[in-house]
Amino acid sequence: MRVSGDRDERLFEGSAGVRAARQLAFERTVLLGYEPLADDVTVVTSELVTNALLHGGGCAGVQVEETTGGIRVSVQDRSRSLPLLGQPSDHAMTGRGLGLVGRLTTSWGVSPLDGGKVVWAEVTAGTTTDPLSPDDLLELWDDAEESREPRFRVELGEVSTEFLLAAKAHVDNLAREFDLIAAGAADGVTAAAPPHLASLLSTITERFCEARLSIKEQALRAAHRGDPRTRLVLDLPEDAADAGEEYLRALDELDDYCRAIRLFTLESEAEHRLFRQWYVGEIVAQVRAAAAAVPPPPSQSFERRMLDELRAIAQTQRIAGRAGRLYRLASALAGSATPEAVANAVISEGVAALNADAGGLLLADPRDSRLALPGAVGYDEGALSRLRNESRDADLPAAMALRTGESVWLETREERDRLFPELAGLEPTMEALCAVPLAVGDRRLGAMRFSFRRPRLFDADEQRFVMALADQAAQALDRAQLQHDRIDVSQRLQRSLLPPDLPVIPGVELAAVYHPFGDGVDVGGDFYDAWYLGDDQWAIAIGDASGTGPEAAALTALVRHSLRALSLSERRPEEVLRQLNTLLTTARRDGERFCTAVFGVVTVGADVQIDLAGGGHPGPMLRRPDGVLETVQLTGALLGVLDDVSIDRAHLTLDTGSVLVLYTDGIIESRSLDGVFFDESGVEAVLAEPLGTARSVAETLEQAVLAHCGGTAQDDMAIMALRSG
Repeated sequence: MRVSGDRDERLFEGSAGVRAARQLAFERTVLLGYEPLADDVTVVTSELVTNALLHGGGCAGVQVEETTGGIRVSVQDRSRSLPLLGQPSDHAMTGRGLGLVGRLTTSWGVSPLDGGKVVWAEVTAGTTTDPLSPDDLLELWDDAEESREPRFRVELGEVSTEFLLAAKAHVDNLAREFDLIAAGAADGVTAAAPPHLASLLSTITERFCEARLSIKEQALRAAHRGDPRTRLVLDLPEDAADAGEEYLRALDELDDYCRAIRLFTLESEAEHRLFRQWYVGEIVAQVRAAAAAVPPPPSQSFERRMLDELRAIAQTQRIAGRAGRLYRLASALAGSATPEAVANAVISEGVAALNADAGGLLLADPRDSRLALPGAVGYDEGALSRLRNESRDADLPAAMALRTGESVWLETREERDRLFPELAGLEPTMEALCAVPLAVGDRRLGAMRFSFRRPRLFDADEQRFVMALADQAAQALDRAQLQHDRIDVSQRLQRSLLPPDLPVIPGVELAAVYHPFGDGVDVGGDFYDAWYLGDDQWAIAIGDASGTGPEAAALTALVRHSLRALSLSERRPEEVLRQLNTLLTTARRDGERFCTAVFGVVTVGADVQIDLAGGGHPGPMLRRPDGVLETVQLTGALLGVLDDVSIDRAHLTLDTGSVLVLYTDGIIESRSLDGVFFDESGVEAVLAEPLGTARSVAETLEQAVLAHCGGTAQDDMAIMALRSG
């Protein structure tokens, strides 16, 4: 006997939909007089609805009715793709639900519909029969009706079966875990999820499910046959191309979200990202070509794509290795106050990076016709003696590079002997050599040389690296030679870059602190400012301009005064920074004019409202009156680098007793003697203590950083504190 029940066509979406379906199943089962079966029916309903949501394009209805000796649950979804039982795997966190359904029911199966299907299960008081096996479900795929819409053949070639199953399990795991996150957020158990998270999940589970399930089905068939590789052939509708692109974008955005909230176990591994980019890209290209009746572009196997990626990674590592050396050199040169210290740092890094046999740095001395040799490695005493006596007029590579401003690249012994015959007596064992001028602007300070005991091809990348070394060396030498003259100029310039006085804001204490780097030799790019806008509004700004010395001073002044000028006609912080970015990119020279900044508008009324925008600058920290600390997330991009820049914004209300602290990266990047960063945790530790005035907050933070790094600032530091009060 079967008593029909009306199908409930409510929207069963997300975790709320699963709960609603469970409640419907329990109540309907009890109403029909099968209370002992209610728990099993509820579990079965929950699994079928979850399967419809994650793998069936959404749940289109639930029906609970009486059947002979028990209850029949029918769940309709929007996909004609049949369900699959996953392979047992350490990777997979999903796929067990249908197995559980098979163990709790007397029978279950699938009935196709136009535009979808019904997955049904019967729970009775009797013993269960053997559940559907993976082979049974694969046979259902064989018997399924073909869609009448036009299909296009896509051939992807062979891929490791084990890898396919792991890749598809990862996407299933991702959908499951984010569904749980959304459920927790809806219930108030976990932090709020992004509003568009549900639409991302819908795109992943619904828009591209046919292609995903087809690949999964083929991989499962191969696994059941014991095939180590699966040949992927898909027949897809035309809209699979658009769906694939949306699917990729959604997964990339979920990966970004995983990184942002530190769900690193859910972030796609590199090989899974590469796989989906490859196969979705192939699907999009082949389907669109077939739909347009044009020849498809040349296809690429997954192995070939991986080899291309490995080559790109190897090249990137090579570039990154040299960039790392340049970074370490820059760090070493930052504290090099003499030509000898500069030569030691530059030549050591250059010899190691180039695998050179010797290297030296020679400087022009206005009081002597000979070149000075502040540092060299790898030369014997005879060569060192001759280098120390090298004349600036000598017919030798270093002297010629100094005189002409042109680099010398000798790649073979023959080239060496033809162009510089004197080198055979100076360095008889060396076959290749390079010498580059050390110049700052139009001034040539000297030359840098590296020697090799074997032929050497100086390719374009290597030449750029040597030139970068020379540029850093020249800049460091210039700094060392002009250090004493710059101290006085720097101090005067720095004072001119900061406002003489801060405005008085009713109901708000405002204080600021500036601490220069080290002994204050160089002008830094850190700045702060505040000014009255009118109409009970004040502007606040803090930032860090690129460069040091007069260049930094000029850029800092440009940024400060531009912000003041722009705020006369525009008070939306994000638009002010966007216009500042336009000014900087327009005035950019050699890609060196950029800055980070936080700009805000303080509005004083019944309470204190602050609108903030950030471009590449550390986010401020807010301490609420109850002691709760929060970092204001402002993750916009550097200003002055790209024409189209992302600007992040935030809105705050300062309750009485709230303290907002803005600071430059010299605060959080200060390190202790054992290399530990002060970091945001250091700021939090200061703000966690009882606070006094805004001035005491800023000064306490400054002293905490100095104590952490041994008493000497490792970078410029600027701090602004606002206390509502």
